[in-house]
Amino acid sequence: MTAPWAAGEVVVRREVLHGHVWVGFSTYVVEDTGDLLAVYLSSGSELGYADWPFDRWEHPWRTAGKHAWHGHGKLMLHRPGDAYSVDLFWSGPERRFEGWYLNLQDPIRRHARGFDTLDHELDYWQTPDGAWFEKDRELFEQRVAEERYDDRLAGCVEATGREVRAMLESGGTWWDEAWARWEPPASWGPQRLPDGWAT
Repeated sequence: MTAPWAAGEVVVRREVLHGHVWVGFSTYVVEDTGDLLAVYLSSGSELGYADWPFDRWEHPWRTAGKHAWHGHGKLMLHRPGDAYSVDLFWSGPERRFEGWYLNLQDPIRRHARGFDTLDHELDYWQTPDGAWFEKDRELFEQRVAEERYDDRLAGCVEATGREVRAMLESGGTWWDEAWARWEPPASWGPQRLPDGWAT
C-alpha cells in the first residue's frame, strides 16, 4: 500500500494481462482517501503500449492506431477491492453529462508510480435518469473463448456482473451524484507517460 496521493499528482494507470503490461496512460489524482481513489484522464493524453511477448491478444486500441485520448476526458472512481470502476463521461461544447459507466476490471493494485488493473470487457451503462443496460457481453464471451481470460477469471467477472446488476436494479448505487457536476482545473492539460512506465 502506497501513501495517499495528493490532489493534482500524476499517476500512471496500467493494464496487465498474463503478467505483462500492455497499455498505460497518465492520470491526475482528484481525490485519494481510504474509501475512494478518483483519477482523471485528460483529453489528448498519451496512450502507451508496452512491448508485447505474445502473438495474440494485441490491445485493441493499438491495432486501431489510437495513441491519445479524445473527448472531454473521463473521471474514474475506484473503491478498494471493487472489481469495477465507475467512469463518468461528458459530451458536446456545453460539457453535458452522459452517464455512469461501470467498467468491470481487476481491483486496482497500487505501486509507487500508480496502479495496475485489467479491463474485463463486460460493462454496464447507467444514464442520468437511472436507466441502465449491460454492454459488450458478446465481446466478453469472445475473450473467454480466445483464452484471454481463464475460467477462474471468467467466473469472477460473472459474479461481479451479478453484483452490479443487483445494485442497479435496487437503485442503491454508492457514488455521490455530485461527481456529475465536477470539472477539471483549466491547468490539467494532456499528459505524457514517464520514461520507464512499463517496467
